[in-house]
Parts: sequence; C-alpha cells; structure tokens
Amino acid sequence: MSLREFCQREVIGISPDADILEACKLMRENNIGSVVVLESGKLRGILTDRDIALKVTGTNNDPRTTKARDVMTQNPVRISVDKELQHLTNVMRVHHVRRVPIVDDANQVLGIVTMDDVVARISAEIFDLGNTIAETLPMLAA
Repeated sequence: MSLREFCQREVIGISPDADILEACKLMRENNIGSVVVLESGKLRGILTDRDIALKVTGTNNDPRTTKARDVMTQNPVRISVDKELQHLTNVMRVHHVRRVPIVDDANQVLGIVTMDDVVARISAEIFDLGNTIAETLPMLAA
C-alpha cells in the first residue's frame, strides 16, 4: 500500500520563529497533536504536544517568548512518499516515533502519518479480509 493515501489532509506547518502559543492555537483549532516546522517550504522539524508539555510547561518557560526552534525535534525522521506502508511501520518501530512526515524528493512535506492512521488502515484491511473469508466459507462447505 502506497503512502500517497495519507497525503489527503492538509499539513499544518509553522515557522521556526513562531512562538509556542501560536503552535498551541493551531493544534487546538485543527485538533492535532503536532505541527511540522517549515523554513522556505522545507521540513526543518516537528513540534509535538509532548514537546510543549515537557520542554515549555514542564520547565516553566513562557510560551509567548519560546520559539518553535527552541523545543522542536530538529531534522525529524521522515519517509519518502514512494515507500510502502511496511517500510513506514519499520521506520516507526526502529526510531520509536508515532508521527512521520511524508516528503517528496525536494523534501517538501506532502502529508504526515500517525500511528493511529496506520492502526486504522490495518484494521480496515483485516476487517475486509475477515468478510472475504466469511463469504467464501459457505462455498467451501458445499
């Protein structure tokens, strides 16, 4: 299965110079747990709600003056849009990440895939397989 199907939703990005309050507002408005950090259209980092909780709130930093670049994960794990789902799950396991930006050859972000997205997709595949098996069992018994 191609990763292109995970590139249907708009990717929410911010500048490295955006303050954490702005990032939180975007996350709340879009009901997401992370934003990509872009500079000149290129992926520079990823900022998660966990980064904010631990590196801003947990250290009593001011979210109005703390910049995304100060707490983001720089140079995050990413995956080419041309890769398959199996490669993605391996990347997530090896690097212990739950969110992976999907990029093109120019390092432009086309989408972001989360562990929840993967679980939902695999669950749908298993459901379809179960239905197929259930439909063919009566034919086999005849």
